Formats: sequence, structure tokens, C-alpha cells
Amino acid sequence: MIKNLLDNDENKKDKLLKLSFREIRLEAKKLSLHLYSRKTKKELVELLLKDQKKLLIENKSNDDVVAEEDRLAIEKAKEEDRLAIEKAKEEDRLAIEKAKEEDRLAIEKAKEEDRLAIEKAKEEDRLAIEKAKEEERIAFLKKLQLIKIEKTNAKENEYIISNKNKNLKRLLSHSFPDKKIIVTDNKDGSQTILIN
Repeated sequence: MIKNLLDNDENKKDKLLKLSFREIRLEAKKLSLHLYSRKTKKELVELLLKDQKKLLIENKSNDDVVAEEDRLAIEKAKEEDRLAIEKAKEEDRLAIEKAKEEDRLAIEKAKEEDRLAIEKAKEEDRLAIEKAKEEERIAFLKKLQLIKIEKTNAKENEYIISNKNKNLKRLLSHSFPDKKIIVTDNKDGSQTILIN
């Protein structure tokens, strides 16, 4: 690279030396070189080359600055992209965690609702069984009461019948004193009397 620069310097020097003294001075004037009017042609060429090298170095420095600024801008953009990706990943992670927590809470809520429904059904079954038992107990008590009433009525009827039969037997025993008298009630309401 240095060789190329030196070759370029030699080429430029040759080109400049081929120009007229007046053209070289005009070039020096354009570049605002100090004291160009007092210099010889060779000195002016050296001064022009020196000035061009200085400009080249400055431009190269400017290029380096621009390249560094570009590099920094690229790094900044990469860092911003990295941060954006990390932020997106974190947002996704938080969204997934939130969704999982919502699912967990929904499952727990459903389980609790199922548990409460089962408990309610069990309680309703228990109450229904108790009610049925109570109804059976009441029906049984009513049946017992009816049986008791029927027995009482039967005893009363028996007593009445036996009293009727007793009176009939007593009357018949006066008529047939040595005979055994049996009075039987029939279902149709009639009576059968046996005298032995």
C-alpha cells in the first residue's frame, strides 16, 4: 500500500512538473497555500503534494470516523435488536406464565365447583333419603294406628257380639237347662245355634 502511495506520489509529481509554472501557481492559489508566490516550480510541486497528502490523511481520518460511526450505529442497531428480542421473549414468557396461571385457576375453580356440586348432590340425596324414611315411618305409624283401631274395633265388635251371644245363651240356657249351647256368628250376619 505504501508503495502504491509512493508510486502515486511519483506519478502526481511527474504530472505536476509537466504543467506550466503559471498553472501550478493557480492550483496553489486555489488551495490557499501560504507564500506560494515566492516559491520555485519544484517547491510548489512539493508543497502541492504535501497538501494533497495532508488532505488524503484528513479524508482518510474522516472516512475512519464515518466508518467508526457506521460501526457504532450498526452495533447500536444490533443491541437494540437484541434488547427488542429479549423484551419480546420476556413478554412471551410472561404471557405463557399468565396463561398457565389462568388455566391453573380455571382448573381449580372447576374442581371446586365439581366438589360443591357433589356435596350438594350428596346433601340432597341425604335429605331425600331422610324424607323418604320419615314418610315411611309416618306411613308405618299410620298403619300401626289403623291396625290398632281395627283391633280395638274388632274387640269391641267381639265384645258386643259376645255380649249379644251371652244374652242369647243365657236366655236359651233357661229354656234348655241341661244342654250345652253354642252360638256361632256367620259372615252374612246370621247366627248358628247348636244345642247338645
